[in-house]
Amino acid sequence: MDQDFSTTAYLLIQKGPLVGKRVELWKDCTTIGRSRDCDLFLEDITVHRKQASILRLPNGFALRDDHGSGDSFVNGQPAQEQLLYNGDELEFGHTHMVFYDSEGTRPFQLPSSRGRESLKGKDAESQSVAASYLYPVGGRSNVSQFEIFPDMTIGRSRECDLFLEDLSVSRHHATLHELEGGMYELLDNSSAVGTYINGRRITRQVLREGDVVQIGSIRFVYRQSKG
Repeated sequence: MDQDFSTTAYLLIQKGPLVGKRVELWKDCTTIGRSRDCDLFLEDITVHRKQASILRLPNGFALRDDHGSGDSFVNGQPAQEQLLYNGDELEFGHTHMVFYDSEGTRPFQLPSSRGRESLKGKDAESQSVAASYLYPVGGRSNVSQFEIFPDMTIGRSRECDLFLEDLSVSRHHATLHELEGGMYELLDNSSAVGTYINGRRITRQVLREGDVVQIGSIRFVYRQSKG
């Protein structure tokens, strides 16, 4: 079956200096390597200056090893020139990434929340007076906002309070802890690709009004009501 390229294909870097970066494949030939002349510049000493290219073909996208040394890998196997399929894992030196043939065919559902039913049985006094929310940025979400509550878990496991079906998100990626005054602290649970606030990777950080939170390829804006 032919792949659908109605939406731009892209790479999502999962390991390496550019972890979390998304690279759109809008050119007929996207070059990858340690040279700054490459479309995707990898500042990784284990990568060749001219490592590989992603080619747009009539029937899809293909990886071509431009160095010829057999150290461009697709799903753990060396590749000279290979057609790519949605979800294929690419490896160049210490840099790992996943190929998605389009946003529409990506195995991804927009965030869903178990909501405040998760608070049943918890001490009512521990719940904030002022309400705090995460607002999804972009995407096709039918949910305009997610209300935050104490010890709210975020991740790819369906056990999490905020479930993110995104391959780059860890199963138990992050947790939101309530602080005095109704503020929240975002804690990264040693995730594979990290948790970001306003573009900076964090271990733990108090959220402020308007902060942009990124987990995997999903972004939210943090807002707090004055209620």
